[in-house]
Amino acid sequence: MGQTTRIERSTVEQVRARIAYLREKTKEASKAKSFDFEQRLAEVRAKEAAARAEKKAQKKAEREKSRMEIVKDVTMEQDEDNMMQMMGFAGFGTSKK
Repeated sequence: MGQTTRIERSTVEQVRARIAYLREKTKEASKAKSFDFEQRLAEVRAKEAAARAEKKAQKKAEREKSRMEIVKDVTMEQDEDNMMQMMGFAGFGTSKK
């Protein structure tokens, strides 16, 4: 099979080299992650502005929808009033006032 169960022992120099390699690797990773603070702040502000604009657009759409429903209701009431006048009566109530 070509495999042995023995593990090769590392020397002190190999361990030091590996530690140095890992230190460099972590330094590079931390530098890659570090952004300019102003840039990150600008990104956060842009996201917040987009969220506010979306919320505002939703509110406006809801207001427009409710306004259209009110207009529709008023139009239907006017149509009913016109139909009642055409049929010759003003209402279903008593004539007594």
